[in-house]
Amino acid sequence: MSILEYLSAAEYYIAANPANIEPGHFCWIVSPHIDPIPRILYVERDNPKEHERVRFSLREANSSNDLSLTERVLPVKNLSPRSNEELLTQKAKRRRGIVLATNLDVDSDLVKILKQRGKKHLHQPHFFVVPCYSTQIGEYGTGFPPEMTQRIQCLLYKQYFYCPEYLKLRRELKETIARFDRIQVIIGDSPHAISGVGASLSEAAFAVFRAMVLFCLTGQEEAELGELRELLRETYLSASSPQTLLIKS
Repeated sequence: MSILEYLSAAEYYIAANPANIEPGHFCWIVSPHIDPIPRILYVERDNPKEHERVRFSLREANSSNDLSLTERVLPVKNLSPRSNEELLTQKAKRRRGIVLATNLDVDSDLVKILKQRGKKHLHQPHFFVVPCYSTQIGEYGTGFPPEMTQRIQCLLYKQYFYCPEYLKLRRELKETIARFDRIQVIIGDSPHAISGVGASLSEAAFAVFRAMVLFCLTGQEEAELGELRELLRETYLSASSPQTLLIKS
């Protein structure tokens, strides 16, 4: 038994307006690869008299002087890091994601004031999005291996949520794993940063998704979720070999 016997693939999704991104909706985002140690792109002028020609070095931010209050020698055009700031670089990939939340408190009477004071970034649209990662196809493919995917289907990990293929949007929504340990904040609503896919988790699927997020972040498990996870865990372990008994929730 897995979550697919609690919610069939047909019950997982519903159609959604891609132009109106709401909680539970799938979207495309730019998802960065998270390095254990941030990588700094240190840029300086190639010639002291020129603003546009630069040279740079790429390294880990593992020096005690990184991000410290030191004065930079000369500013570089189009780049304006302050004395306690650095430029970071990381790999990124276009991924599907599931919107967790969109509504934040906004004081309408402060919007104009913040804009006048150059602080409009304090009141911008925000999306909290959980990125989705692919499952392994073939014996040596990338993505979550089938042994792990099977356990995720049974809700054995608090940080993962299983998403089956959506046949109506097969190209956009293949089988994926949503990772709560990679939650992103998308600022603004530019289509270059976030765009709708045209599908959403169903009300029932989003209820489980939301309960799993809260469980992952707070350790507090709703009673209904706990009962479902215990049922799936028991059926998984009873059908598995003794080696799998080492798995812990």
